[in-house]
Amino acid sequence: MNPRAVVVAGALVSLVAAGCGSSSATVGGKEPFSLPVGPTEWEATAPAWYADGTLHVGERTVDLGERVDEFVLGATGVYWMRGQTLMFTSAEGQTEKVEDVGWRNMAVSADRSVFATVDQSRGPTDEFGTHVLQVAVFDTRTGEQIYRTPDEEPDSGADLEDLYGEVMPLLGGVSNERLFYDGTTIDLDDGSATPASASPDGEVYEGHAETLFRDGFDVFLGGEGNRRELADSWIAGVGRLSPDRSTIFDVTEWPTQAVVYDARTGRQRTIDAPWEHFKLVGWSDEDNFFGVAERIDPKAANVLRARQVVTCELRTLACTPVSPVIPTDDKDLGGHPTFLVEGSYDEL
Repeated sequence: MNPRAVVVAGALVSLVAAGCGSSSATVGGKEPFSLPVGPTEWEATAPAWYADGTLHVGERTVDLGERVDEFVLGATGVYWMRGQTLMFTSAEGQTEKVEDVGWRNMAVSADRSVFATVDQSRGPTDEFGTHVLQVAVFDTRTGEQIYRTPDEEPDSGADLEDLYGEVMPLLGGVSNERLFYDGTTIDLDDGSATPASASPDGEVYEGHAETLFRDGFDVFLGGEGNRRELADSWIAGVGRLSPDRSTIFDVTEWPTQAVVYDARTGRQRTIDAPWEHFKLVGWSDEDNFFGVAERIDPKAANVLRARQVVTCELRTLACTPVSPVIPTDDKDLGGHPTFLVEGSYDEL
């Protein structure tokens, strides 16, 4: 969990509590939408990247068009956002609109079998016609809905558009067993919810430290220079721990050095990537990770000049390019992304 999310989520709990009142499982709104799935599964944990209208997933390619704001992989295809609209494209390339959900906020489990999104297309409304924000969770193999926030009527006089414009409930991640949303851990088996507990460092979500996400375990870091160690506070930094818990990636700042740290000794090791900076994206399995090697202009502070998607072996840290070198283009700034990796929406 990054420090900003911890702080924002803390403020959010009180705001949402002020905007919503009594709970009812039968009040208002249309029936939940169904999640589309494709006829066949693909290698959903393979390195994936989008460039110039085409999504690459391992050896597969599908055409998504030029306006893609964010994507995550499911078992049978890709779920992606075009503005406020959730879209789906199967592994075979068939695209369909899912729903106008209103917000660009998605998460997927480490094995890509569970998908979560926020949805403001249905459910109870305030007196101005704004729907209460809900979170919905689906099985990406069957399309079956696993969980949806129970309908909850807003308080009289609540202005949800203004409330959500200030601070939107955060979708902090999902696994096969748990959902982290709006200051609460939700058990997907029975829908029971456990509010995050307070600590000197912010909110602590039950089960968060034991949950493997797409890019590893979320951890806090201590140490400096060429050494890093696991810590109880985010003050010094945040990181990702490999699925086997052997290796630390420091993701505190961007640009990120192409290095990792031994979780036991703290010793630094260099990732053998094409350039000196590297952004972790995800894990194919316990032995292999993938990400984006980045070339930063040495004559201009933090100016990104080129990228290349690579897959790397954890044991040796040797990397193999899986995309061509993709130069940045300054004229794209302010437009729709021309290059994306899974879960990212800010790479232009």
